[in-house]
Amino acid sequence: MAANGIPEPDYSILDEFNGGITRPKTGVFYHCCLFLVAGAMLVMPLIYLAMLGGLAWAIYFHAVHDRGLITGSVVSMFSILAYFVPLFAGSVVFFFLLKPLLARRPKRAQPLALNPSDNPLLYAFIAKVCDIVGAPAPKRIDMDCELNASASFRRGFRSMTGNDLVLTLGLPLVANLSTRELAGVIAHEFGHFTQGAGMRLSYIIISINNWFVRVAYERDAWDVALVSWSNQVRDIRVAVIVWSVQISVWFSRLILKLLVLISHIIAGFMLRQMEYDADAYPIKVVGSETFETTHRKLATLSVAFHATYQQIRARWKKSRQLPDNLSELLRQMHESLPPHILKQIDDTLGFRRTGLFDSHPSPADRIRRARMAGEPGIFHDDRPASCLFANFEYPAQFVTVLHYTDNLGIPVTPQTLLHVESKQPEAAQGYAAAPTSAADEFFLGVLPLLVPLRLAPPAPSANYEADAAELNQLSASLQQVSGQLAPVASQFADASKKLIKARAALRLLGSSVPIQPDAFGLNDATIESARAAESETAATLDALRQSLHEVAAALKRRLQLALSIKFSENSHGGTNPVSPEAVHGLVTALNQAADDYATRRKAMDAIAVLDQLNAVKQTLGETPALSRALEAQNETVNSFIGKPPDAPDGIAPKSGLQIARRPSHLNSDEIQSFRLETLQWFVDYHRNVEQLAEIARTVERIST
Repeated sequence: MAANGIPEPDYSILDEFNGGITRPKTGVFYHCCLFLVAGAMLVMPLIYLAMLGGLAWAIYFHAVHDRGLITGSVVSMFSILAYFVPLFAGSVVFFFLLKPLLARRPKRAQPLALNPSDNPLLYAFIAKVCDIVGAPAPKRIDMDCELNASASFRRGFRSMTGNDLVLTLGLPLVANLSTRELAGVIAHEFGHFTQGAGMRLSYIIISINNWFVRVAYERDAWDVALVSWSNQVRDIRVAVIVWSVQISVWFSRLILKLLVLISHIIAGFMLRQMEYDADAYPIKVVGSETFETTHRKLATLSVAFHATYQQIRARWKKSRQLPDNLSELLRQMHESLPPHILKQIDDTLGFRRTGLFDSHPSPADRIRRARMAGEPGIFHDDRPASCLFANFEYPAQFVTVLHYTDNLGIPVTPQTLLHVESKQPEAAQGYAAAPTSAADEFFLGVLPLLVPLRLAPPAPSANYEADAAELNQLSASLQQVSGQLAPVASQFADASKKLIKARAALRLLGSSVPIQPDAFGLNDATIESARAAESETAATLDALRQSLHEVAAALKRRLQLALSIKFSENSHGGTNPVSPEAVHGLVTALNQAADDYATRRKAMDAIAVLDQLNAVKQTLGETPALSRALEAQNETVNSFIGKPPDAPDGIAPKSGLQIARRPSHLNSDEIQSFRLETLQWFVDYHRNVEQLAEIARTVERIST
C-alpha cells in the first residue's frame, strides 16, 4: 500500500518493453525544406499586414484627395454617396480585418491535470515510452473528453526554448485502447519531439496556419450584427451603404480564404512528411501490425463516437439527462457496432487518398508504409490501457462533467446525470478500483440475497444500554459466520448469470436459432434442456435465499437497532451527524422502492437477455431466425416500458416506471434510454442502502 492510501501499482508492465529501438534519422534535405516552409509561412502574415496597410492608405487617400465630391459648387446625392460609401465601407472592412489581431483566442475548456502522485504507473509508463523514443517526458499530463491525444508545448511560444511539454489524453480514446495501442499513440506524439528544431519550426507553421483559419472563418457578435442590420434596413440609401459594406467584407474574407488555401498547400506537404516521420516510432515500438489495427480501430471509434452523440442528443431532448461517463458509454457503443458496419468501415478505409490540403496522410497511406516497414515491435502487452490509472472511472466521470459545463455550456446537477454502469472487468478499471462499499461490509457481502429491504420507521431507542449491548452481540456473532457467507454469495452470483444464459438460450431455441450448448451452460441444444436449466437455476437462487433466512433476519435487526440508537438521546452524533429527517427520508425511499424492486429486477434481466442475443448477433451475423428472437425479446423489454407484466389489468403502473406510452416497436435509442433509466434506478436504490449502512457502521463504532 502506498503512503497516500492508493495500492502499489504493478510496475512489471514496464518490463514488457524488450530492449530499445533504432531511432529513425532525417536527412539534410528534410530540414532544409522545413526551414523554407517555415520562412514561407512567416511571409503570409506579412502579406496580411500589407493588405491592412494598403487598405488604410486607400481610405486615407480617398478621404483627403476626393473631398471635392462634397465641397464642390455642385453637390448631388450621387457625389455624396460616391464619397461616403467607399469611406464608410472601407473603414468597416478595415475594422473587420483588424479585429482578429486584437481579439483574444476563444476560451477553451481547461483540461483536467493528472496528479503524478495519484497515478504513478501512468507517468512511469509514458516516461518509459519517451525514453525509448528519445524524447523528453512531459511535465504534465492533461485529460479531456476528446477522441484524440496530443503533445505540445505547455505554455505555447514561452516553452519553445526548453522541453516544457504537456501530453493531453482523450479519455474516450484511452478507454478503447490496449496498453500496446496506447504506447504506439504516445510514441507517435513524442516522436515529433525527437527533432528539436523540426518540432519548433512545425509549431510555428501550425500556429500561423491555425491563426489564418481563425481570421478567415471565425465569426463573432460584430459579424452577426452586420447581417442583422442588413436584414432590417428599409431606406434604399442606407441599404446601398450596407450592401457595399457586405460586399467589401465578403471580398476581404475571400482574399483571406485564398491565403488560407495557400498556407494549407505550403504547410500541408511538410506536415504530412512530419507525420510519416513520427509514425516510424510507433511502428518500431509496437510493430507494424499493431500500428495498422490501431488505425482501423480509430476509424470504427469515429463512427461509434458519432452514434454516441446522436444517442446523447436524443436523450437530452427527451428528458434533459446526460450520461455521467462518456468514455464508458463510447466503449459500450463501440463494442455493440454490428459486424456489417465494422466490415463496411474496414472495406472503405483503403479507398481514401491523401488530399492536397490535408495536414495528415490518409490512414490507408500510413498503413501501407507500416506494412512496408514490417517491424515486429518491442512491446506486446494487450491489457486495457485504463489499467494504468489508479481508478479510471473517477477522471472519466470528471472530464465528462467538464465537457458538459465548459465545452457545451450545460449547467450540470446531480439530477442531470445518469450513471453509466461499467461492463469492464475490474482489472480494466484501474489498480485502485473502488474499494469495498459500506453496504458490502455491513451486510457481509450478501446484500444481493437480501434485497429488497423493508424497514420499520426508525424511532429513538427506549433502552439505549440494552440495545447497544444487543447490537454489539449481533455484530460479533455475524462476524464469526462471515467467512461462511462468501461461498454463498459467489454461488448466487454464478446462478444469476446462468439464469440469464438459460433464458437467452430459451429465446434463441424458440426461434430456431442454432446454439452451442456449452456457451449457455446446457447439456444439449434443446428447448427442454434450456427450460430445465432455467427452472433449476431459479430453484437454486430461491434455495440460497432461504439458506440465509436467519442471517438475513439478524442483519436486518442489526440495521434497525443501529438506526434506533442513532435516534437515541444518548447517541453521539459523530464527526458528521445525520439529521433524523434525513434518516427518515432514506428509510421511506427504501420502503417505497421495495414495491418496485421485483419489476425493476425483471426489467434488468430482460435487458441482460437482450444483450446476450446481441452478442450472438455480432458473432453469427443477422439471420431471419435471430431477428425473430431479437424482436421477441424487444417486445419483452417493451412490456416493462409500457406496463409492468405483474400489474393487474386495469391498474396503471406506478409513475416511477412509466417512461412513455408503449410504442408498437422500440428502436435502439429508446431501449438504451430505458436501460440508462433502469440502471439509474438501481444506482439510486443502492446509494440509499449505502448511506444507511454507513450511518449504522458509525453507530457501531461509537457504541462499542
